[in-house]
Amino acid sequence: MLSGCRGAYPIPLRSGHARAAALLGGEVSWWDWWLWQLGFSICHQHGESLLRFGDRALFVCARDTGLFTAFFTLLILLSLLRGRDRGGMPPWPLMALALCGLVFFGWDGLTSYLGLRESGNTLRFLSGFAAGSGLALPVAALINQSVFGAGKASKVACRVSDLFAVGMAGGAAAALYLFRPDPLFRIGQLWLMICILGTFWSLNLLLIYLIWEKEEGGLSWTRAAAAALMTAAELACSHVLHRVFRGGGPSGGIGESMHGKEG
Repeated sequence: MLSGCRGAYPIPLRSGHARAAALLGGEVSWWDWWLWQLGFSICHQHGESLLRFGDRALFVCARDTGLFTAFFTLLILLSLLRGRDRGGMPPWPLMALALCGLVFFGWDGLTSYLGLRESGNTLRFLSGFAAGSGLALPVAALINQSVFGAGKASKVACRVSDLFAVGMAGGAAAALYLFRPDPLFRIGQLWLMICILGTFWSLNLLLIYLIWEKEEGGLSWTRAAAAALMTAAELACSHVLHRVFRGGGPSGGIGESMHGKEG
C-alpha cells in the first residue's frame, strides 16, 4: 500500500514547502512529508545520524530509532497483547540488564555529545535499543498494575515463553534496522512511526491511570482516547517549539536525507 507513496499525492509548491519540493525534484509525497514533521517534533534530524535503507533515510536519528522501536515492541509483548495479569517487577537479573542498558545509553550519548569520542550510527542504534528494552520492563509492570489491575505476585517476563517472545520480536526489530534492506524501507518507516506514537500513547495512558485511579482493572476506551489526544497535543506543541527555536521546519532535511547524503 505504501510502496508507491514516494510519488503519490505530492505536496504542491503552494503548500508552503517549496524548498523541500525543489530538493526532491518538484514534489514531496504526503507520507514522507508527514513522517518528517512527526520526527521533527522529537529529533534534530541531522543527516549524518540518520539510518538509511539504501539511499533513503528514516525520519529520526539512529539513537531515537533504537529507543522507540525497542521500547514499544517489548511493551506490546509484555503488557498490551499478553502478560496483562503480571504486575510484579521483572526478576532482578533482568532489571540488572535493564540498568546496564541505561548506563550504556548514557555513556554513548554523553561522551559523544561532549566530543570525547565519535559514535557511529550502529552504536547509536544499539545504545538506544538497549535503553528502550530496559525501560520497557518496569513500565510494562506499572501498566499491568495500573491499567489492567494485575497483582504484584506474578512478575513480568518471568516465564520462558515471555523471554522467547521478547527475544524473537526484539531480534527481528533489531535486525530490520541494523541490516536495513532497501525493499523494506516502507516497513521500517511504518513500524518506527507506530512505535513512536505507541510509546507516547502508552506513557500518557499510564500517567492518566496513576493520577485518576480506577477501581476495577481494565482498559477504559475513554482514557485511551484521552491518552491519544494528549499525545497529539504534546507532539504538536513540541513541533511548534522546535520550529520557533530552530527558525524553520525540517524541509531542508527531507531533501538532503532522502537523496542519500550519507554521513
